[in-house]
Amino acid sequence: MITYSDILDHPNHFYSYTDATFTNADNQKLTSGYVFMMARGAITWFSKKQMITALSSIEAEYIALSEAAHEGRWLRSLFFELGFMQVLLTTIWGDNKGSIAMMKNPQFYK
Repeated sequence: MITYSDILDHPNHFYSYTDATFTNADNQKLTSGYVFMMARGAITWFSKKQMITALSSIEAEYIALSEAAHEGRWLRSLFFELGFMQVLLTTIWGDNKGSIAMMKNPQFYK
C-alpha cells in the first residue's frame, strides 16, 4: 500500500493540491487554483478568476479539480517525452467532500 509519505518523497513523481473559492463580493466569479509538487517543491501552479459563475461550492471545487487533472495529464505527457516515466498515478488532493464524491461517481451529474 502506498502511503502519503511515499507520494511526497518519491523522487520521480508529481502530485497536486487544488482549491477554489465559491464566489467573491466583487463579481460573483469563482477563483480556482492548483499547485503541482515534485520532491516537495513546486514545479507548476495556476490561480485565476474564472469566467464561469458556479452555482455551488461543489461545482467550484469540481472545476478546480478538472483544471488540475488537465494539467496533470499534460505534465505526464511532458515527463514521458523527457524520459521520466511516472510509476505512480498522479495524485490530486482537493478539500471538498461533495466534489470528491462527484469525481468518483459522475453518473448522476451533468
